[in-house]
Amino acid sequence: MHLPPEISFLKPFLIEAKDTYRTAVWLKSDFDAPIWAYNFDSKESSTLDWNIILDDGSLLTSKENSDLLNSFKFFLTASTRSVAGYMSETNDLGGQQRTRFRQALLIIDCFLQNADRYGLTTYGLGGLTAGNLREILEQIASNSLTSESIYNWTKELQIYCLKSYECADKAAIQMALQMLPQLSIITPEQEENDELGIPHQMIPSVRAALHLKNLYINHKSHGKVPNSIAISQDIYRRCLWGKNNAKPVHEILCIQNNISQFTREYQGIKVTTGTPQKIQYQEYCGYRTVLYNIGALHEVGLPAPPIDALMEIERLELDLSTTGRHRTLPSTLVFKCLRQAIEFHLEHGEKLRKGLCRLALYCKINKTRPTKLTNEKAIEVLGSELVKIGVRQLGLSCRNLDSGKSNRSIKGEKTEYFNKLRSNSGFLDLIGVYIGSVQLVVGVLMARRVTEMCGLQSNSCFDDSEQWLLFYNGKSTRSLFGLRRRVARPIEPIAVEMIKNLIHMQKVLVRIGYIDNMMTLFATPSFKGINSLTNASLTSYNRNLDLLCDYFETPLNHLNQRYYIRQHQLRRFFAMLFFYCGSFAKLDTLQWMLGHGDIKHVWHYITETTDGAVLESAKAHYVAESMQGENIQYFTDLANLIKKRYGTEDFSLLDTNDLEDHILDLIQQGLVDIQPEFFTDETGEQFKIVAKVSRGTL
Repeated sequence: MHLPPEISFLKPFLIEAKDTYRTAVWLKSDFDAPIWAYNFDSKESSTLDWNIILDDGSLLTSKENSDLLNSFKFFLTASTRSVAGYMSETNDLGGQQRTRFRQALLIIDCFLQNADRYGLTTYGLGGLTAGNLREILEQIASNSLTSESIYNWTKELQIYCLKSYECADKAAIQMALQMLPQLSIITPEQEENDELGIPHQMIPSVRAALHLKNLYINHKSHGKVPNSIAISQDIYRRCLWGKNNAKPVHEILCIQNNISQFTREYQGIKVTTGTPQKIQYQEYCGYRTVLYNIGALHEVGLPAPPIDALMEIERLELDLSTTGRHRTLPSTLVFKCLRQAIEFHLEHGEKLRKGLCRLALYCKINKTRPTKLTNEKAIEVLGSELVKIGVRQLGLSCRNLDSGKSNRSIKGEKTEYFNKLRSNSGFLDLIGVYIGSVQLVVGVLMARRVTEMCGLQSNSCFDDSEQWLLFYNGKSTRSLFGLRRRVARPIEPIAVEMIKNLIHMQKVLVRIGYIDNMMTLFATPSFKGINSLTNASLTSYNRNLDLLCDYFETPLNHLNQRYYIRQHQLRRFFAMLFFYCGSFAKLDTLQWMLGHGDIKHVWHYITETTDGAVLESAKAHYVAESMQGENIQYFTDLANLIKKRYGTEDFSLLDTNDLEDHILDLIQQGLVDIQPEFFTDETGEQFKIVAKVSRGTL
């Protein structure tokens, strides 16, 4: 319709919804095409093939299913529209639109997989009830991995593998096992991490069956892995999105080819209880919004769920909580690691910094890479101080001129590798241990979230006085248009010294041209000897902490599992420092760290800067350790309540974490309150930790 200029602003309101939804900025094909090309700011377009076989054997693109096909297409184009209406599309083509697009496709796959139950070929999407829509949201929310919640990947892969073995020529399998011995190699790590559920004695034959179907592809980290896309195209033929997208690797099916897979010396003690696998609330809201957009079908005259059903799911709040809790680390372990990390810095921090800078300068001047050096040349460049502490090679995981091009594992056997690590043989590995030491000390003293720690910038993490750490609060975007609020917290001098050593290192690397700009504070050199540094990520951050734990040999439990520290546990320990200072009748450490002269001010600071859940867990863990030690006489009422509620008589025989769970349950039920009680004696102001039990519970 042609409008006069004076009222041309009304044009978007006069366009038919059906015409508007036939286009999208990401859609590069005609709306009616059976195969769509789409692009979200990528170099090349991708495709969606609508030729899906439905439950009754017909094609989705056949004439009799035209309404259902168009319903899916309109739902997909509507999903990336603004919540204000169909007249405008959401911003950020490569971000928000891509996310909504993917969520809509996952929802479509939920419909297609349940097409028979929902009667899609008969009623279209108009036959969906509020119960059906709720079921979809519950399915999506059930697991943080869509490969499991929507596609049940682990179980489907298990069935596929067993069927492949059953249908395979058994003589051909035996021949493959003889010709390729690596098919039969199952590493301890693969056994430990196995979640596929196939008996381990069958794994070599299953691998051989997949090999005979040409389903293995090369993977830089895992050797040869099953081609999950090829397998998905067989398993999920009736899916639009799932059949063409990669799924998680199950290590038990990987063929190692002499590539060392271990990253830790032992299996780790679980850092959480239960299995907290549900999606986060914000992600759930995204799916709920996209599903609600199916109401756009009413605008274009196609069968759609009733309005009251859509309104019901728009308000639907699911229980996304889980029984999982982060385990609190034993206090003795953290105190010991804290001391070891500081000592490592004092003994080796400066040597390691200078060594890396010398190596970078030599490579820059000679226009070469670290991996082009022999170990002899590398340690000559690194300097005699590092040789004295045991450095004998560039890195335990990098291939250089000495290692050649053989397929032999660079890291060697696990025992050999970790013995070399603790004897300081590998320079780059020691750098990882050192950065892990800085992470640990800063992590304990600052009690920040891991995302905040990874985001610390080396050129802007201090204020001018270098007494305050500046970071972006990880959960402070409300009313800030998605931006994070920058906050400052006091930081203790030893942590400042360690941080400044890392900053000094990066400044030198920038000055000599080894790196272009200052990076995140915990940026780490590649252990494979590649040039430059890599910005901190959750993976590299945890890897450095793992190296530290193996280097210092943190304790093992009765299952021969090691404590591998995580930042969330250190956040809790920060609050526990207060309670332990109270048990020692002094607060020197915390007062020194926080700059507070009044112990009540210290307590107020901790309660203001520590999440309620974290603080409650810290209280529960401190009291649990006390009740298993010499201080149980201070908690007699609490001990009697636990005996009454949980039937526990001898606390020394109970696992500390189990006792912590009992106490935490009582706190959360409002039956117990654990607080410091301040008093003044002849030595000054003191406090003790008191557990107050509600009347009528004993």
